[in-house]
Amino acid sequence: MNPSNRYLRFILDLYLGRRGYRTSLIAYGLGFWAFAGGMFLFLTWPDTPSMVAQVSRAILINGGLLVLVLMTYPVIYCAFKITDESRPKSQFRRILEPTIIGVLAPFYVMLLVASFIQSFAGPVLLGLN
Repeated sequence: MNPSNRYLRFILDLYLGRRGYRTSLIAYGLGFWAFAGGMFLFLTWPDTPSMVAQVSRAILINGGLLVLVLMTYPVIYCAFKITDESRPKSQFRRILEPTIIGVLAPFYVMLLVASFIQSFAGPVLLGLN
C-alpha cells in the first residue's frame, strides 16, 4: 500500500470514528492546544513584524480550529457507540464530555469562518496585498 494512501486512510478512519473514542478525544485535544498556542502568540505579539511568527500563528489558529471542527463528529459518535471499548465506563463522562464538545462546536465554526475571512478571503476580496 502506498504511504500516502495509508496516511489518508488513517485520517478518514479518524474522522469517521473508526479509531475509537479515546483516539478521537486525543485528536480533539491536540487541535485545542494548537488553537490555544496560536491564540497565545496572537495575544502576546499582536503586531509582530516577524513573518515567521505571523505564519506560525496563522497555521496554529486555523489548523487548530479545523481539527476542532472536524473532530466534533467522531467524539460525539464514539461516545454513544455501544460497541466502542475505549469510551469511558462512567455514564456521567459519556454524557458530559460530548455535550460540552457539541455546545462549543458552533463557536469554533464561527471562529474558523471569521479567521478564514480575516486571513485569506478578506485581503483577496478587498484587493489588499
